Amino acid sequence: MRLRWGGYDLKYPTLLGVVPKLWDKDRQRVRKTNLQPLHGLINKSLDILEQQAQKVYLDFTATGETPQPKALKEKLDFETKRKRIAKTDFWEWTNNFISESPKRINPKTGRVISHRTIQVYNTTFGYFKEFEKTIKQKIDFDNIEISTLKDFRDFLTTEKGFALNNVAKHIDTLRHFLRSAELEKITINSDVLNPKIFTILRETPHDIYLTETELQKIYNIDFSDKTQYLTLSAKDNTIKVSFETLDKARDLFLIGCYTGLRVSDYNNIKQHNIKNDYIDIYQTKTGQRVVIPIFPTVRQILDKYNGKAPPQISDQKLNFYIKGICRYAGITETIEKQQTKGGLKQSNLYDKCDLVTTHTARRSFATNMTKQGYPIQQIMTITGHKKESVFLKYVKLNPLEHAEIIHKQMVAEMVKK
Repeated sequence: MRLRWGGYDLKYPTLLGVVPKLWDKDRQRVRKTNLQPLHGLINKSLDILEQQAQKVYLDFTATGETPQPKALKEKLDFETKRKRIAKTDFWEWTNNFISESPKRINPKTGRVISHRTIQVYNTTFGYFKEFEKTIKQKIDFDNIEISTLKDFRDFLTTEKGFALNNVAKHIDTLRHFLRSAELEKITINSDVLNPKIFTILRETPHDIYLTETELQKIYNIDFSDKTQYLTLSAKDNTIKVSFETLDKARDLFLIGCYTGLRVSDYNNIKQHNIKNDYIDIYQTKTGQRVVIPIFPTVRQILDKYNGKAPPQISDQKLNFYIKGICRYAGITETIEKQQTKGGLKQSNLYDKCDLVTTHTARRSFATNMTKQGYPIQQIMTITGHKKESVFLKYVKLNPLEHAEIIHKQMVAEMVKK
């Protein structure tokens, strides 16, 4: 078969043949003769090949592209199935997807995929690989079904003993892999991606916040004697930490409690972010600009460091230090925490200090500001939340505290009248 277009000339083998005298040059088909009883099948094959060549050419020109001979031949090879598209392996594709994540842009933020997200990718990938070994069946794109999700959920729940929300996170991540693969024209079972067909359960986490009284206790700790040390313990880890280091950790954490910033932001405040009575900063996670009034406690801390924020401390160390600081401040109220873990409802008792993390600062700000009666919309402009439903997850008021707020508003209204 000879193809000509745009100055190009391509010969493409038909893989068929007849003796020359049986070939009709005018019709470009095999003559109808008993000397070649298969003339009908051969001609039909040539008809199909001609149609396939026209289709491939039109596929190119429909997008305004004039194909190069090599590109047209390659696409025609796939159209005629002389070459087959290699089957995409799930594990190879997913591994490449994770490896290339640092170069990929998150369409929601316009920035590269975060290190934390890539960590979650790798963790889910590892657990799904472990799950494959357990079921003793190779997993690939064409055999991931609803039953696969259910079995993976059960594996994470019963074999790994994970909490309900942790299981949901890994199922969501697996679905993210599959949705991304579908965008690359890889065939995915649509039921697997439909949350209405397979719903993964979650439960509201029992997160704590620090009250104004507790924050004041932390602020009042005297760490001025730089020669002293405090012995901090967590699991099997016991370390002596100097008062000088704990002083800086305490100050960093309190800035978070009175600004509502995430640790990635309150641990990274630069001189240019401090503008008179405000902290003007772009949030690391969202890129959103927030302007925060400098509360008295924050002002006192900044003055302590000559108008600057305290020096940075790694997230891991800061988490470790503030638990010890809170214990030293006497924040040891017994907290009952319930969660579904390993498929069973569990109830455990903790000292409140052991539940404090760097993110407790953001929850404390949202909750304390709400308790003081500031309008939610105004608080959200400081925290950077766009949805009230998301913001309210940070407000950790108990029923009594909600009632006290309403009672305070009732009294205020009565006074006005």
